[in-house]
Amino acid sequence: MLSTKAVGDLLSHNRDERLCRRWYLITPNGTLLAYSQPTNINDLRKQAAIAAICWQQHESRGSAGRLTGEYDEEIAEDAEQNPLHVLTIESEDANVIMRRVQEHLLLVLEGGVPPRRNGFERRITAEGVDGSQLRSHQGDGHTDVANPVKAEHDGSSVAANVLRLQRTKMDALAAILRADFEQTGFKMPDVGGATVF
Repeated sequence: MLSTKAVGDLLSHNRDERLCRRWYLITPNGTLLAYSQPTNINDLRKQAAIAAICWQQHESRGSAGRLTGEYDEEIAEDAEQNPLHVLTIESEDANVIMRRVQEHLLLVLEGGVPPRRNGFERRITAEGVDGSQLRSHQGDGHTDVANPVKAEHDGSSVAANVLRLQRTKMDALAAILRADFEQTGFKMPDVGGATVF
């Protein structure tokens, strides 16, 4: 059984007002399980739903492509062998990093960013278990990049360093949660109909 209070305390202990504003643990369908304090719960529920929708959109690209013929066989095979593991969204006012902790469990970090330069475009990076960038659809309204840390073409090394620190903290906290879940034997059960929309 998941001790949401203990996980919430761990998440709260690892937050601050600038680099790691908010942490939360959700299922891929947006069910909020634990979160850092203090927080506005109504805003957090909205953000958790948005995060789940973004995750589902990127996770379903491989299977949707196989159904509609948009992907060739090689890409479809890649999606099966290397499922979505990390999704990074760089926006004007925040970095959001989502990482799969277990099959049906996601750790999400909403982190602050330094002021962006004029003309900054939102970037989304989807990575597989092996750390490689997953292929994406063209023309879906956002920019996918191979490595968000190397792709700071707005020239801001500060923003790249902030993202690198956030990713390091995400990886470390995810490793702690995975180790604790293995030690306690916790496994998030499969929930049927896991899509939000």
